[in-house]
Amino acid sequence: IPQGVTVEVAHEILIRHWSTLRWWLEENRSRLRSQRQIEQAAQLWLQSGQQSDFLLQGVRLAEAEDIYIKYTDELSFDVQQFIEACLAERKRQQFQLKTRLRRQRVAIAIISMLVVAVPSIGWLAYLQYQTAQLNKIVAANSLSKADILSNQQLESIISSVEAGKKLKQTIGASEDVKFKTLAALGQALSNTQELNRLEGHTKAVVSVKFSPDGQTIASASDDQTVNLWRRDGKLLGTLSGHKKAIKDVTFSPDGKMIATASFDGTVKLWQTIDGALIKTINADNLEVFSVSWSADGQMIASGSADKNIKIWRVSDSKLLRTLSGHSSEVNSVSFSPNSQTIASGSADNTIKIWRISDGTLLKTLTGHTDKVISVAFSPQGRTIASGSGDKTIKIWNSDGTLLQTIVGHTARVNYVSFSPDGETLASASKDRTINLWNPKDGTLLQTFLGHSIAVYGVSFSPDSQTLVSAGADQTVRLWQRDNSLVKTFSNNKSSVNGVSFNPQGNLLATANEDKTIKLWDIPSMTLHSSLEGFDKPPFRIGHRDAVFGVSFSPDGQTMATSGGEGWVKLWRTRDDYMIKTLIGHEHEVNNATFSPKGDILASASADATIKLWRVRDGKLIRTLTGNNGEVFRVSFNPKGDILASASRDNTVKIWRVKDGKLLRTLTGHTNAVSGVSFNPQGDILASASSDKTIKLWRVSDGKLLKTLQGHSDAVWGVTFSPQGSMIASVSNDKTVKLWSKDGIEIKTFWGHSESVTDVSFSPDGKMIASASNDGTAKLWRIDSKELQTTDLDHLLVRSCQWLHDYLENNPKLNKQKGDLCFDLGE
Repeated sequence: IPQGVTVEVAHEILIRHWSTLRWWLEENRSRLRSQRQIEQAAQLWLQSGQQSDFLLQGVRLAEAEDIYIKYTDELSFDVQQFIEACLAERKRQQFQLKTRLRRQRVAIAIISMLVVAVPSIGWLAYLQYQTAQLNKIVAANSLSKADILSNQQLESIISSVEAGKKLKQTIGASEDVKFKTLAALGQALSNTQELNRLEGHTKAVVSVKFSPDGQTIASASDDQTVNLWRRDGKLLGTLSGHKKAIKDVTFSPDGKMIATASFDGTVKLWQTIDGALIKTINADNLEVFSVSWSADGQMIASGSADKNIKIWRVSDSKLLRTLSGHSSEVNSVSFSPNSQTIASGSADNTIKIWRISDGTLLKTLTGHTDKVISVAFSPQGRTIASGSGDKTIKIWNSDGTLLQTIVGHTARVNYVSFSPDGETLASASKDRTINLWNPKDGTLLQTFLGHSIAVYGVSFSPDSQTLVSAGADQTVRLWQRDNSLVKTFSNNKSSVNGVSFNPQGNLLATANEDKTIKLWDIPSMTLHSSLEGFDKPPFRIGHRDAVFGVSFSPDGQTMATSGGEGWVKLWRTRDDYMIKTLIGHEHEVNNATFSPKGDILASASADATIKLWRVRDGKLIRTLTGNNGEVFRVSFNPKGDILASASRDNTVKIWRVKDGKLLRTLTGHTNAVSGVSFNPQGDILASASSDKTIKLWRVSDGKLLKTLQGHSDAVWGVTFSPQGSMIASVSNDKTVKLWSKDGIEIKTFWGHSESVTDVSFSPDGKMIASASNDGTAKLWRIDSKELQTTDLDHLLVRSCQWLHDYLENNPKLNKQKGDLCFDLGE
């Protein structure tokens, strides 16, 4: 054969399978990145003297094991040795756990036999049985905590329910064991967003959709099948017929048909009711990546590796139009809601908007620096969202104007989808997360964690309250949205340092890094006024530097603000008039708060002092010294006769107000104390610290009552609810947490994208306001069910209600797990 012919054929094959090659290269690049990370981990392990603390666990170990199995020859001896050590350690831990459980079972069996066979030692056997039960409770609580940390949410609830049931059957459990079991149950529920997990595919699940009525879920997989699931997780049927991986699945608008797109070059239409194949459309000789229905259900569009978009008539499969213009494969296509235009996203880094009637290219949207993987029209058709390999999401006006770029994912964005009400945008990423965003301002609303590797698809239920996701871990997962977020107030990306409700609950004040104080109307959620500027007549004299704190007087008529220039300012709230500036601190003032009677103002400063001022005339009453570092916050008790302070010197100090005498120093925190708050009864004091904990102290003698652990980074603020039944805390870990007064974690609020700096309860205790370095303040609604958290029976019933569908329909659970809630009456 002539040499030229050989080269020509090879070139033709390369072109025909270019998209497959690109896909393979992309996956290979991902594997190489993981391999490099494993090599770095191996070096750290070797440098540490092969200490077990440096071995991989969980998801990272699963990735390493996969690479070890598939690419052993490409790994150095050191890396192979490292992975083998990781696997050996995992096996050792599993063996230890199995051995411990086996011993417990044997002990229980022996004790049971002794109880029957030797009545004379029955009481001893019973005591031993109870001890074994207690050990099981402790082990289950520890396992639940470990599952939370590894985002195994359903498993965490299961472990907690097992512990709770054993606790109900155990006599003589200590208060500590009871508390830890209740805390584990509360934490499991508060940290769980996953409603159900559908397992049945044998390869990566790459696309998933809710049916229009929300009762059926279709999932498409690289295993060449589509599974149809009932919403509760029961497998209804499997659609088989494609010869290669299926890359997209979608329901027709009336829900009667399903369209699938496959790497075998075809689009298939199926009947939803029985899964029967209606027709096969030979869309292309190359891979088909995406398929979309028009709103009237009369047309479908396909995007494929041949760089074209094809529009087909559904009734007879006739090709109506081919849209050409992209210079690389078309990864995603989306009809506009009025079916007049279509958007396409391509590996050429662009989005194109086409008029369907004549195929005219209306606009090319440029801005992404890597391939566009997904595009979606909003339900109203006014905006388009795009997700890209450049890790960003872009929101475009339908005329092609770029409205905003959303940065937040740490790996490529595989899919974007608007909620049916248009208020939320969901994104699925290779970074293993699903994020919810406000499409109007790009604010991150919520993050869902649980998939162990890349997430390829996400879809909203028709009511916008539930999501379903498709993962490379071969699972389909259902998630419940957290509807606690009421409102986000934006401060143009300038950090919000403080937040406070007025006593009437109709105003929310924010203290901001940009030197302003903003007042927001509640419940209209609109900006009431902004206090800013320096020496701006008439008498609108604001802060010269960042504003760190804001608080209202008990009658709500006066507001105090503290700033970076060392000033405290008093404002009249009815007309925003600046009454007085209190000057005396040598460094920034972090916080100023009114006494319960409103006659005294206490200020905490970086100059290590606390100053007490008379509100009536602004006169300095006295200065409290004794801290060995910056004072971050002060708080009056309900009677107003004592004051607590939080300091950088790791201590909480309690002072007598009338003479400034230091009554007590509370030590126990191992890092700076950033917040203090008395309960409404005045007998308990909560403190927040950079050591990641909140501590509860008895005021009368300074005894440490409890340490609350749950935040993964420094805790910046803490406050009791007006009724004293709950505690709210905020942290550098970007979360707001709600605790029972006994210290049991009730709920975690996710949504801020940076450190959360301050927190305030509304006067009625039904909402929380939080301030963050992400430039926003957020309002969160408290669910009444959360008030019942300390009741074990209530927690068990709630947990089993949450688990019902998973326990009922997941075939991978053994019978013991499936019957877990059988006797709890859920």
